[in-house]
Amino acid sequence: MHPFAKQAAIFLIAFGMGNVAFSQPTVQPMDRIVLEKGKLKLELYRPGSSENYRGTRFDHSGMFHSIRYDNVSLCQRWHPGPPNPEANDDVTGPCEEFGNSQPLGFRQDDPGSRFIKIGVGILKQPDSTKYQFMRKYEFVQYGQWTTTIADSAVHFDQELVDKSQVSSIGYAYRKTIRLLDDGFAILHELRNLGQEALITDHYNHNFFLIDGDPVGEHYSLQVPYAIEAAEKNEFFDALVNVQGKGLAMRNDIGKRSYFARLNGHRGEITDTRFSIRHAPTRIRIDCMGDEPLYKFNFWGMANTFCPEPYVLISVPPGQTRNWALRYTISRY
Repeated sequence: MHPFAKQAAIFLIAFGMGNVAFSQPTVQPMDRIVLEKGKLKLELYRPGSSENYRGTRFDHSGMFHSIRYDNVSLCQRWHPGPPNPEANDDVTGPCEEFGNSQPLGFRQDDPGSRFIKIGVGILKQPDSTKYQFMRKYEFVQYGQWTTTIADSAVHFDQELVDKSQVSSIGYAYRKTIRLLDDGFAILHELRNLGQEALITDHYNHNFFLIDGDPVGEHYSLQVPYAIEAAEKNEFFDALVNVQGKGLAMRNDIGKRSYFARLNGHRGEITDTRFSIRHAPTRIRIDCMGDEPLYKFNFWGMANTFCPEPYVLISVPPGQTRNWALRYTISRY
């Protein structure tokens, strides 16, 4: 048993690791998992199903098809064009990525070498360019998944070891999505099976769109600290109004995207909290983690609203690391 949050909250959950195969996954017919409690309904894709994401950027486990609260949709497909599970960013809801800046074992000056994306598999470095998270890489080995459905929760397990490296890199990874009385939690357990430390960034992209309503002045974001917007793209100031500990959107976003790194967090666990509010439905989504923020990005378009909390994860050989995000959903 281990805590969900070391300083921020107290709730306990048990983890275990399943047996996992290493062959290329066989794509199964459409297969979704539904978790439902009170006003909240989560619909998830099963890894390996025909609809589930199979790109090389995001963790393949715990991918959302939909989230509904009190019969209001909180996310939906935002990507243009017909669905393409192999596209790098055709994803929905609170999806996650490891190694956005640089994956495990990536060597820019070694074309043809292999590297690992946790939750994805072993990939091939095609040339001498730096890692690009939007680039589609060739699979060398897929990470096979075991899915276990329990009361009010689903566990996704993956185990992968690459012995081609000078020092082997490997892990056993479990993601759990668990319903709570007032929302849901995403819990992670990462065990180092290799010979060198696993050092990686990890974040949730949080592709939200409430009630199908395009992003505009009725969307807002609040955090516990005074926001300092840095590394802004050319449209940020025109589309986003930063006011103290919050920001509000402007109308007429059109086809433009907005991006900034939101600085000002102080390294405290309470600074991991953010709150999305949608005025027409009075829906409020609060998210809080249990690890200090490494950075906090904010990105989106008219059809998605994305607060992105990043943490740094380091796991020495033979050791295990646990961390989590808790989402609370209500009306204000």
